[in-house]
Amino acid sequence: MNREIELNGDRKVGSIFLNKSFMLLFLGKLVSQLGDVIYNMAIGWYILTITQSAVQMSFYMAFGTIIYVVMSPFGGVIADRYNRKNLMVWMDIIRGISVAIIGILMFFKIESILLLYLSSFILSICGAIFVPASNSLVPSIVEEEHLTKANSLTSSVNSLSNIFGLVAGGALYALLGIKFIFIFNAVSYILSGISEMFIEYKNKINIDKREEKHFIRELLDTFKFIKNQRPVFIVMMAATLINFILVPVFAVYLPYIFNQIAKTSALEYSYVGAAESVGFLLGAAIISSIPQRDKINGYLKIGMIVYCLLIFVAYLVVNSFIKGYIVSKVLVTIFVITALLLGVFSSIMNIPFGVFIQRRIPNELLGRVSAMLNTLSMAAMPLGMLFGGALADIITMNLLLLATSIVLAGLTISLFFIKEVNSI
Repeated sequence: MNREIELNGDRKVGSIFLNKSFMLLFLGKLVSQLGDVIYNMAIGWYILTITQSAVQMSFYMAFGTIIYVVMSPFGGVIADRYNRKNLMVWMDIIRGISVAIIGILMFFKIESILLLYLSSFILSICGAIFVPASNSLVPSIVEEEHLTKANSLTSSVNSLSNIFGLVAGGALYALLGIKFIFIFNAVSYILSGISEMFIEYKNKINIDKREEKHFIRELLDTFKFIKNQRPVFIVMMAATLINFILVPVFAVYLPYIFNQIAKTSALEYSYVGAAESVGFLLGAAIISSIPQRDKINGYLKIGMIVYCLLIFVAYLVVNSFIKGYIVSKVLVTIFVITALLLGVFSSIMNIPFGVFIQRRIPNELLGRVSAMLNTLSMAAMPLGMLFGGALADIITMNLLLLATSIVLAGLTISLFFIKEVNSI
């Protein structure tokens, strides 16, 4: 694990950057998610461009999310039954081979929207296994003292890949087209899988096959366990509502604003996502430097207040653009700044809660609990995408953003009066 130093009889834990297994996990996920970001950005823009419909784009995105949400609890059970490192390697290899085959077919002019749905189906199932396996692997390969820093670094993988991936995705899509995006993503998965093969990890989970429960029974038991952890359960229910409210903003409204209202390029649209990722990195650096606290409810409440204010700013910007008060460059600039702040406070909210879960849940249950929590928080996302896509085609965007900020403000106020939230 980490290099350790004995000093006056006391154990001193070395730097997390000397932990070879963690750095292999970090670099593998970074390469893999870089390909994912480029792929997802290009696919969403491609569908919106050829259909000019927010409904069509939201339906495609909801499809993959539904598959992921349904399979994620099963992925958590699998992560707790089998060797987590091997699961990660195989999921990356399968994803790489599958995406490569579809990309090659497109080079031979075998192109169909069904290929995109097939790709989404495979990636979602593999991701539903990979995510709980990788999340629950972290406490097994790093020291307890490094959990906060390890989670900050792991969370920064998304930010680093978004910073480069979104901008690269816009440029690669314009220069090379969707076919090369498939190939690039396939290579990133293969490289990630190879990196993960060298992680030093011994599977310490022993399951007596005679006592092994049915998957469904285990899922029900996991849900009951989470429900009995009242603060965790209440926050996850709040997260489900928040996702339902916010996912249309980022998955549907934002690309629609740039593609159909402001008429910008894919590259300009990518700047906003990259700015959010830079903000997330800054937030991760901030939260890892703050002395650890037992209670995290303060982070959650501050983050929610900022969310409300930023969505309201988005409403003002779009309303001003529609009325001709500002030009597209000003709109892009303000959205970039808004996204930067959003990323900072998203990180400040999410990372402490992740550490809280890893410390509170026993290691033998961590994979399935992590997957179940992820499923509960994501359950409303596909509905939010479809609902937001339908609304975007019939209601003006400025009114949608104003309504979103008002609803989010109401939810934020309610958090101050829920005792379970105040206790965490």
